Amino acid sequence: MLDFEKFRYEIIEFMCEDTLKAIDWGVLDLGHIKNYELKEILLTLETALALELESNYINNNTGIFRVSLKGHYWCYEEKGIKIKAKNISELKRIVKSQNRIWYVFDEELGGRCVKLKRIG
Repeated sequence: MLDFEKFRYEIIEFMCEDTLKAIDWGVLDLGHIKNYELKEILLTLETALALELESNYINNNTGIFRVSLKGHYWCYEEKGIKIKAKNISELKRIVKSQNRIWYVFDEELGGRCVKLKRIG
């Protein structure tokens, strides 16, 4: 069994926008990780993030990872955690203040969301 708590700091560092971007662009390299147990944990997290990102590409119409527009609220949903805000800028601020991943995977769609915020 993998000991996630043992590598808590490394996991927190891994779960970020830069990692998701590297996964998205197909350039994530874990070759420098020498500890076998840590590498297994990070590979597991990479797989989970890649699957979630793939799902976002298919099912997300905002172009922003884990973000949707529900009624008059912007929502960020991450496995049982839901953050709501009245505009996209406020949502981004809250998400980033909680050290969660904020990643625009589709610049065109993400740009439309920002324009909607200005109009609404």
